[in-house]
Amino acid sequence: MEEESFTIHGLHVKEEVDPRKNETTDSHQNSVDFISLYDDDEGVQNQNKEISMEEDLKNLSLASELLHGENSSTENTENEETSLVYSDPEISNPTANSSKYAYSESIKHIEKESIAEWTPLGQSGSKSKEDAPKKKLELRQYQQELAERALRGDNCIIISPTGSGKTVVAIRIIQYHLEKLEKGKKIAFVVDKNNLANQQAEKIEEYIQCRLKVISGDIQREQENVQDIASFFPQYDVLVVTAQMLVNALNKQNVNIRSFSTLIFDECHHCCGTHPFQKIMNHYLDAKLEYFGGECQLPQIIGFTASIGLGKSNTVQKTIEHVKTTLANMDANYLVTVQRNKSELAKHMNNPRQYITTVPVRRNDEFGTHIRLLMIKTEKYLDDAGVGFLRPPAAKGSTQYKNWLEDALLKAVAQISETDTNRSLFTLRKYLEIYNNALVHFSHATAIDVLHFIIKEIRNLPKLSGHTELEQKIKNLLEEDYTTLEACAMDHTRTSENPLLLKLKEIILTTYAENQDMRGIVFVRSRILAELLASWIENTKELQHIKALRYTSSLAKLSEGGMTRYEQIDALDLFKEGQYKIIVATTVAEEGLDIKECNLVVRYDYVGSAISLVQARGRGRAENSRFYILASEDKCVAEREQMNVLREPMMEEAMRNVQQLIEYNYSSYLTQKREIQQLAKRERWAAKLNQVQKRVLNLGLGEYYLRCLKCHAHLCMSSDIRRILNHHYACISPDLKYSINCTKFETPSYPGEDIEMGVGQIDCIGKGCSVKLGTIAFYEGIFYPILNIKALKIENDFEKGNTLKKWGMVEKYFTVPDLSTNDIENVLKSGKLVEFS
Repeated sequence: MEEESFTIHGLHVKEEVDPRKNETTDSHQNSVDFISLYDDDEGVQNQNKEISMEEDLKNLSLASELLHGENSSTENTENEETSLVYSDPEISNPTANSSKYAYSESIKHIEKESIAEWTPLGQSGSKSKEDAPKKKLELRQYQQELAERALRGDNCIIISPTGSGKTVVAIRIIQYHLEKLEKGKKIAFVVDKNNLANQQAEKIEEYIQCRLKVISGDIQREQENVQDIASFFPQYDVLVVTAQMLVNALNKQNVNIRSFSTLIFDECHHCCGTHPFQKIMNHYLDAKLEYFGGECQLPQIIGFTASIGLGKSNTVQKTIEHVKTTLANMDANYLVTVQRNKSELAKHMNNPRQYITTVPVRRNDEFGTHIRLLMIKTEKYLDDAGVGFLRPPAAKGSTQYKNWLEDALLKAVAQISETDTNRSLFTLRKYLEIYNNALVHFSHATAIDVLHFIIKEIRNLPKLSGHTELEQKIKNLLEEDYTTLEACAMDHTRTSENPLLLKLKEIILTTYAENQDMRGIVFVRSRILAELLASWIENTKELQHIKALRYTSSLAKLSEGGMTRYEQIDALDLFKEGQYKIIVATTVAEEGLDIKECNLVVRYDYVGSAISLVQARGRGRAENSRFYILASEDKCVAEREQMNVLREPMMEEAMRNVQQLIEYNYSSYLTQKREIQQLAKRERWAAKLNQVQKRVLNLGLGEYYLRCLKCHAHLCMSSDIRRILNHHYACISPDLKYSINCTKFETPSYPGEDIEMGVGQIDCIGKGCSVKLGTIAFYEGIFYPILNIKALKIENDFEKGNTLKKWGMVEKYFTVPDLSTNDIENVLKSGKLVEFS
């Protein structure tokens, strides 16, 4: 029998052990006065500020060099009984931004129920979080069963339904490791999303007396500026950390994977591909494979999820391979589910009743018809812009049309060098993009809301000193059709009310009639739709007493429908308290959010994966919950969601198959697991080598010109670009300031100790342009222009212009070096890079 020998959190482990030994068997305004094509922007757009890391961790010795991952931006009990009592941590919000929904009330104390009893801790005089009295941790029998493997020191994935108390199991495991924690070792509870970090940390602090620190991108930006993860090591034992933050620290070698005794992954089904979970595990697996056959101190790996997923599998055998791959990615030796205590688990589970409801399309659709005709009229000007050979898709308001705009038409914009033509085509594409998005929203929202959306987007286009002839024609098309569009939007005999909205209203009112203390979550596909639906509920007479608010990502810009972390906390508190009965949320809320009062969940006309189906349905935590899938009959949503429902038993069968393999042929499973890991490592190295080869080839292509995408104005050369703190791409050419207008803000969007982001904004001053090119950062005493790659075109003497969606893709053209001390000295000698107007 083969064996793998290495040390996990200080315990020497040989993996040839038979698993059967030592184991028990198992308001709308009705009109718009005028159309102003280039009104002032609504306000300053927030930029995500990335978190930088310090360069050393002197008290840790690196045993070997780790494989460096890609640069990334920063960014939901048995054994001993412990006498612990409860006290909720205080939540303060001293610097919260005002919310769109005017969440002006301070966050109120929400008393959480628990099966735990209250007992004294001893000294109760201290009011600090560490000394606050705690709840007594008591696990149900099925929770103890789920914890057994992890408490024995085995790497494992623990799968249990949503609402079964997986976090309590994780807390028991953390408690066990704290009791046996080696000096200098840390416990990391790794979450996928920022909004889950605080929730999990607060749950841990309810039960455990420990030195705990939450480390997430938004907290770093908003509260503590920029700090290195390693700097928290001396003061804290448990780190609740977002995955990307840990990836950044590992890549910069500020932290070593061996610095931890335990890594606990929440929602571990994400561990695949290029997800941050997988990047963390790549550091672990590289270290393990390097020391295979010898001793290597590695943390114990424990994953939690409600569904391991199927990937793209459509057969049981392929699903089995997917499950094995997920286990290998997590280096898990066991797949843990409840076996002995299924009846107890069933008693504590609430399985929402599920309904898939097909909804017909609008009977009358004059508004949508006029938008499509407006798009066709606008498309005819492609000939005048010199790109008549580009044939747009016939399906307006579709993903296919969106892809055409972002690929074929955007590339055409980048390849045109004549200024007026380039600018005209840029504007034409923007109008078509707005119309296409409007049709997408029209299928889910009211016509008048969509008309307001169109006007708002047009006004947010860059201000111009004048229009080209083609731009004026495009603008006139909308102005000529506006009165007709407004009339169609207001007249329900010409444009029927949205059947999806009518059905949603019926579901909400029915639920409210049965239980006036209801809570409901409506999941939507986009941030804009979340805003539209929340506004619709607030302005629909029959629903006004129920009240709704939105819940979206904290990573998105506020101007693009994002929320601050404080607004998220505020929204959830108001929802829990019942002041608002409905939350309209994007998929950011599908995982992890625990609202025990929620008795209604609606997925609003979109298809997700089998995992997202399980996660969304699991938000219904209250007794007699209902889960509705609203599906337009013209989109095959119902059929595809039904396929997800049918695939769940296939996933369960695959899991049983793998569990039997582990139980009856453990050595074979270990061999298969190692082969999967070795293959994955070879693929990573091949991809890395391919990337290096591309960089070498690009050296022979010379320098690239960076130009404004809209007006083709020259901005700088590729050799002028430097990377600051691993992520921010700045131009260090002193000549750029003559091509841009620089506006300084009163306060930075994201102040920090190392770098201040969002100090100002830079706009192009090319002929009739003024498009936003990026922001301004303050670093090492210098103001740097930070360029937005989406606003640029890249070209050289051999290639016509091209566009990129993110700076990480620029490596196939040229390599961007980090900002050096010599660069800073040269900038100081040559003068200012930015001159504020």
